Parts: sequence; structure tokens; C-alpha cells
Amino acid sequence: MASQLLRLRCHGNALAAVGQGKHMPTLLSKRLLSDKTDKTSKKDSDASNGDVTEKICVVDTPPVYTKKEAAEIEEAISQHASRTGSRSEYVNEREPVVVHEMSYPISTNKWYRVVPEREEFMQVGKSHIKRVPKLEHGLERVLFSPGVHCLEDPHSGVYNFDPYIRNITQPEEFDYDKLTPYITSSKDESLMNYARKCKKQFVGSTSSMTHVLSHIYFAISAGKRPDFSSLSMAFAYMPTQFTRGMRYPASIALRYHDGVYGIDADKSFDVKDSILSVLGKSMEKLLTASPKEFEKYKKQNSWKVKEIPEENYHYTQFGEFVLRSQLDCRDDRLPRKTFDLKTRGSLAIRMDIQNYDISKGYQIKTMKGRLQSFEREYYDMVRSAFLKYNFQTRIGNMDGIFVAYHNTARMFGFQYIPRREMDNVIFGNEATGNKAFKSVLILLGQLLRTITDQFPKQDIRVTFDSTSGHGKLGIWVEVINDEAEKTAAQQYEELGLFEPKIKTKKSAESSGSDPFATKDPLDNLVLDKETSEELENEIDGLDPDPMDYIYVNDKQPILHYVVEMFSTYMDQDTDSPVTVKNSDEEWYINWKLTKTRIEPDEMAKRYRSLRLRQATYFERASPDTPEEDLSPMIKILRRISRRDLWRNKEPKGKVVVNRSRLPSMRAVKLSAKPKPNQTSEQDTEDSEIASSQRAAAKRQESGRSKKAGTGSSHKGSEKKTKDPSKRGARKAGSRTPDDRGRGARSASKVAHKTQPKSQADASEHSS
Repeated sequence: MASQLLRLRCHGNALAAVGQGKHMPTLLSKRLLSDKTDKTSKKDSDASNGDVTEKICVVDTPPVYTKKEAAEIEEAISQHASRTGSRSEYVNEREPVVVHEMSYPISTNKWYRVVPEREEFMQVGKSHIKRVPKLEHGLERVLFSPGVHCLEDPHSGVYNFDPYIRNITQPEEFDYDKLTPYITSSKDESLMNYARKCKKQFVGSTSSMTHVLSHIYFAISAGKRPDFSSLSMAFAYMPTQFTRGMRYPASIALRYHDGVYGIDADKSFDVKDSILSVLGKSMEKLLTASPKEFEKYKKQNSWKVKEIPEENYHYTQFGEFVLRSQLDCRDDRLPRKTFDLKTRGSLAIRMDIQNYDISKGYQIKTMKGRLQSFEREYYDMVRSAFLKYNFQTRIGNMDGIFVAYHNTARMFGFQYIPRREMDNVIFGNEATGNKAFKSVLILLGQLLRTITDQFPKQDIRVTFDSTSGHGKLGIWVEVINDEAEKTAAQQYEELGLFEPKIKTKKSAESSGSDPFATKDPLDNLVLDKETSEELENEIDGLDPDPMDYIYVNDKQPILHYVVEMFSTYMDQDTDSPVTVKNSDEEWYINWKLTKTRIEPDEMAKRYRSLRLRQATYFERASPDTPEEDLSPMIKILRRISRRDLWRNKEPKGKVVVNRSRLPSMRAVKLSAKPKPNQTSEQDTEDSEIASSQRAAAKRQESGRSKKAGTGSSHKGSEKKTKDPSKRGARKAGSRTPDDRGRGARSASKVAHKTQPKSQADASEHSS
């Protein structure tokens, strides 16, 4: 009997509908039928004709097909199928659903569709692009030459750029108070006013939103991985998924101000700035300032800085948001004019960031290879930062990123990565990147509107976690209590929680090693097994458990939602990654919001466990950690760092700089290609330089002609040059070797003209 049953989960209803010739509704994007049709089709399936539908039965066991049965099912649903992919994807079919057009308010347990083409980016306010600085030290030529450019040629030691930028100014030497302070989104009055003017509910910045947007992308992309085909075979068997740092839960704080919510990054546990973020501020100033100007920002000269420059922002609106992006640098020859500056610490620094003094000897020596190469830095950057960098350039409408590779002590090289290159690596092409970015922003706006309605006009913390599985996104919501969180932060510091751990091996105790030590009264006590176990449990219980000290505001409800998603690509539903071929192809995201309903105590316990994961992620090894307790990777990196630490010192002797690669004036003009009747600042500057050069050339030509004329008019010129006293006076004069050469050539021409014609013919024949 069991062998006659076809173990299907949801195809029975679909086959019954197909057998009766029913047409599918237009809003049915997934799984063929709605819940209502699902109930009626069971009754109709018994009366339907055909051998296949008579055998259909719905059971809870996983479906198993024979080849014949699978072929019959596929043929029956081929006319109305809404799936693409392999046979196994049909096995994991979901229940039939109806997908609705996006509307508000959002109902739980109801499927909605995201159509990215319905929203467009619009600039808000005036552009401050004229105030954005440019690259200095000859670095602008990196923008138009693909690949990595070494600061110092590893083969010859010749510098390709100004040697001034080789050594990095350390934090204790730089006056950071003279830089423009960072303002969070919730405290930016201009951003808030733009949102009220545009009637938008949320404002955010690139630094506060990109981590959350990354989690939403992980859910909609069905676990799509970056493309590493451009790398060498050294990375053929290396991991290709995004790093753990990209996938750990991301939290944002929504701060309410007069009808607008400001989105700030949650800094509950990551309160201290790392050495990379601190050096990033001073290094951005180094790359965009001349040596004379940068010297003013050092502490011994900071009194010379009279005014702190204003920050340059780009504001744009999209969907429910008004977004702010900081503009770091510009070059008018690029298609989108501006680009982002990124300072990238080496592998050893990132892996052991708490102990960067130990790891700063790690050098980047080669172009390719698994260690000490620019290729390794690029590989890690793709896995850990490319997605966030791509979203930041899209928010700010920037052309790409300018990367400076360093080890916190010295600079190694530079690379310009256009946004299109990042699109090809992360998404597959630019069209897929545009649709994906719009989809995640639209979806985030709808989710935040639904969440804020549960706690109107209150400050809340929202945590996103995409580690539950492909196509699912977990969301936690907590009301923020600032006073209680300050008290909890002080408690963390007093107990030493979530700080770098000092791991020490239990050494054998030597009696009498410390003559002033107090003797333990339990040393001479004979304990049985049960008593010793009780004492051990009691002592272990005295150690603070971080789970007990994680603060959670359980006085107000803690909410948890689960978002399920699947894609519709060219009228076909799929759970697989999607890559569109061009912008005309249709790719929609279908999603459903489900609210978790469990006891409040259990909800608080689960949320506390999630917060503990966030807190312990930032733990790093301490400098006092013994060598044998370190991971094998850290051991190798520290060994390399100790071996090459001497290379950080500035080399003694003559410094050779390569100046031959500077672009010519004509090449600069041709690369700009300005439109008719439109001139930029760079064009006017170049035209002034060119005109001054032409004027100087004319003056030199006029001087040469006068000298040649005077030499031919006076007959006794040759005798004057043969006089030794005159020759000495001529050497003591101010004429350069080039002038003397030109004078000799003019004199030879005059002598050639004055000689007889026969002699001139003879000399020409001999030559």
C-alpha cells in the first residue's frame, strides 16, 4: 500500500488544478496556488481523471520520486511552473503562496514583492564637490592605470612617488583635534532638516547602514559568493565565502527626533577605536595634503592651523531614507568625479590588531602569493570589505575607491578600484548590483516602518542576523534605556568583561618559591573525592559568567521577527543566486514577515545569547598571551614580523625618485575631453601653464635669433673666441652648457656659409 503512494508535499494540489485546466492567477508568483485553493483542490483531486492524480497523497515524510513519476509531474506543471533550477529544488518546494504588491501597513504572514525599478535616487541640497580635496604627491596617476603601484620598487629601490609618504605618522604625533569631528546621523541637523523637507522618516550615513544592508543582501542573494577567478592558482582552494566579521549580527540604534529617526551604528561593545580607524583619519589627510601643509597637523606645529575645515557631504533621497555620504577626494577626469579613500592594514595587523606593535614588521613584498603579497590583501578585502565599500560608493554616487596598503609603520603601495570592478566581483555585473542595492534599501525601509510602529516615538535598537540560513533573516527589537546601559558599560569595565584575554598555562606550583606568601590552610587537609568536587564547583561558580552580566531591557517587550525571501527572475521563482544579463531583465524579491510568539523570559534569554555573540566577537589575544597558546596563523605572522621588522626603518643614503612617469600636458588635455563651452578648474589651470610655457619659448627663440644675427654681422668674432683671456671670461659668464652648444652650432653655420662653394661641396661629399 505504501509503495503505491506518491509521497508529495505540495504538488498534489498543483496537479489537480492543472488536470482540471484551471488558469493561475496573475498574482500567483510562487508555488502555484493560494491557501484557499489548496483546501478546495484536495476535494477535487479525488474526482479528477488520470492515473497520476489518483495516487497523490500528502504526508510529512520527505518526497521520493521514481524517474517515471518525476517526469510525469514535471510535464504536468510545465505550463504553469514558477521555478528554475535542478530537480532537487522541486523536491524542496514550499507551500503555495500569493504575492501582493507592496503596500502599507505590512501584515505578518503575507507575501509582498519588491520592485527595484519603482524607486530612483535623487540628490538633495547643494553639492560641495568644489571643496573636496585632490590627491597629492603625484598619486593622481594611479587613478588611470589599473593594478597596484608600489611606492618603492622592490627590485631597484627607486621611489615611484614622493618618499615623504613612506613613513606613517603615529597617533601620538598627530593632533586629531584639528580635523573635522565626526557627527552621527541623529545629531546632523542638516540631514534631519532635509528629511523633514522631503517628508522622509529615516536618515542614515554610509558608516551606520552598510553592515545592516550587507545582512539583507546575504538573505536575498541565497548565499551568493564573490568571484575569485581573476586571482592566481595560489587561491584556488582558499575559502570563497564572506568572512565571519561580515556575518556576525549587526545592530543599529534608531534615535527619534521630531518625526524623524536617525540611524546610528550601535557601539555598545565596540567602544574603543582600533588603531586602523585612528590612523585612517590622519592618513587621509596625508594623501590629500602637501608635505608643508601636513606638517602643520603634527602636535608640535598644530598651533599653525587656524581654521578647522568643513566636512564635505553628498545627500540623496531614496525610498524611505535621506542618506549622507562623506566625500573624501575628487578628480574631475573621472566619470563620477569623486572617489573614496581607504587605508588597508596588512594581514598581520588585521589578524592581531590588539597587538599591532608586535605585527607591524609584516611586509608586502610581491604581487602574487598567499603571504606578503598585494594579491593576498586584495583577496581578504573582497571577502571582508568589498560589499560595504560598494554600498558606500553607491550611496555617495562615487566612482570607486583609492586603496593605500600599509602596516601602520610604512606605506607599501596604492591601487584604484572602480565601482564596476567591485560589481563584477561581488554581483556578477553592474546591472545586478544596481537591482540588488535598490532592493535591499526598499526592503529595509519597509521593515523599519513596521518595527517603529510597534514602539512609536521611542529610541530602539534593531539587530539583524542572517546566519539562520539562506533566504531567512532574523530581526530583534529592543527599547533603548540610555541610563541603564551606561551603568552596564561601567560594570563591564570594572569586571574586565569583553576585554583582551590573558591566557596563561597552569604552571606547576613550587612550594617555598615566595617566602612572603601566605600559607593556604587547606594544604594539609585530607579531602575525599566528593568534598574536592564540591569545592571545585564552588570555586568555578565564583568566576563571572558574561551571560549573567549582558544587559537587556526586559522591562519592555523584546520582539523577534523572521523574514523569509525568494527571488522571481524572468517570471520564474528560485531559491538560487540570480545574475541578470542586463538592466532590462526582471528580478524581484518576494518576502514575508513572521512574528515569533514565545514567553517573554525565553525571548529575553535568546536575545541575551545573541548579544553575547556580538560582545565576544571583539575579543582579541592579549600581548601577554604565551606563544604556545596562539593560533598557528598568528604564530606564523608574528614570526615573519620579527624577521622583517628592520625594513620599517628609513633607508640611509641617497634616495632615488622616478619622475619619468609624470603625464605630459597634452596627455592630460586629451584625457579630460571637456564638452563644448564647458571648462573645469583643471582645464583653466592647465591652459595657464601652457600659455606661460609658450611665452617662455618665444622669448628663448627671440634671444637665439638676436645672438645669431650679431655673430654673423661682426667679422672678427672668430678671432675674439680664440683669445685665451676672452675664453676665460666666457667660461666665467652665466651661460649654461646648452647655451654654449647652441652658440657653437650657430658659429659653425656661419663659417659654413662664408667658405667657398667648392670647399662646401667637398666637405658635404666627405660627410
